[in-house]
Amino acid sequence: MNVQLTITIAGPDRPQLINQLAAQSHELGGKWLVSKINRLDNQIVGLLKVDIPEASVAKLKEAFSRYPELQPRVLQLPQPVPSVDLVPHKLKIEADDRAGIVNDITHILDDLGAEIVHIENHRVGLPELGKTLFFAEMEIEAPRELNLEQMQEALQQAEEQMRVHLIS
Repeated sequence: MNVQLTITIAGPDRPQLINQLAAQSHELGGKWLVSKINRLDNQIVGLLKVDIPEASVAKLKEAFSRYPELQPRVLQLPQPVPSVDLVPHKLKIEADDRAGIVNDITHILDDLGAEIVHIENHRVGLPELGKTLFFAEMEIEAPRELNLEQMQEALQQAEEQMRVHLIS
């Protein structure tokens, strides 16, 4: 029987590192179902979802532990639980930056029953205007019955000049 694992890594990058990790997973009968890996300033951070025979889990944990500089963390996923009927949506958010803006956005979405699948945000300073702008792109899963206009309005209440664009 196969099980699914989530594996996180974070540390210094080097040539062939991802190839080596993937090869070790493959040698043990595992396959990467999903991988999200980012590099920044010679550092790497990754999140993997691996399907592997249950008998190979300990060997895979041992293989990844040979890279202590990556601080690997391997967790076995519980058996899937039937979920609420969720629909995927993409959002783009633009606003004047301020402390707590991400916290406010995530709380509003959570209160509406939406789950954040992916969030990527950044800030851009505009010295000539004396302010910083906040930008976020999000993928969420929301209950089918959620009124999307009400969700947009609720998010726009978090910041006076916030613009929320529903892409899906």
